[in-house]
Amino acid sequence: MLERILEQHAARPGLRPILDAPCGTGRLRGVFERRGMRYIGLDVSVPMLEEARRGEQGDLIRSVVDRMPFKDDAFDIVLCCRLLHHLEESEETEIVVKELVRVAHRLIVVSFWDSASLPALRSRVALKKPEGARGRRMLSKRAVKRMFEEAGAEVIGFEHSLRFVSQQAFAVALKRARVEAPARETATLATKLMGTPAVPGIGGAS
Repeated sequence: MLERILEQHAARPGLRPILDAPCGTGRLRGVFERRGMRYIGLDVSVPMLEEARRGEQGDLIRSVVDRMPFKDDAFDIVLCCRLLHHLEESEETEIVVKELVRVAHRLIVVSFWDSASLPALRSRVALKKPEGARGRRMLSKRAVKRMFEEAGAEVIGFEHSLRFVSQQAFAVALKRARVEAPARETATLATKLMGTPAVPGIGGAS
């Protein structure tokens, strides 16, 4: 699905790298690198970053997604996969979306659990076992559009593997204008770990 999204929106190598946040074990890195795009992975988990490091060399940074140590407009494309449905509060989700838009220059691609899907309907009518307090939180397309609008971007499309059947959907947003934020000083990739501890062997090649 990600390959299809990149092709539809003419994603090509550029002066700016792409950001995968959170990147987990870096399993989506190859999708971008096959297109010749420079990949930056960000995650708060040390074990995840260490696992990502075992593959091909790439720049990996440890940080939380809601306070990323990057300048505004630093990345041509920002990908956020399988995070939003783990956030419990609407305010948390809005903060993350604003931060994704802030560091993006052009496109933001996020996955979310679609409230209009069949699994979501089954949960609402108690045909599916609840996942508990830390379970996956569903979002409507209207809510996703609103959050991006407030953050300074416009959702230009939604993608589904199997519409209504698969719960995971992707939203593709185009940044409209620079998002105002406090100035953040960053230099090389090796010095972008603002306020977060470095991971041995992780931090990005200069």
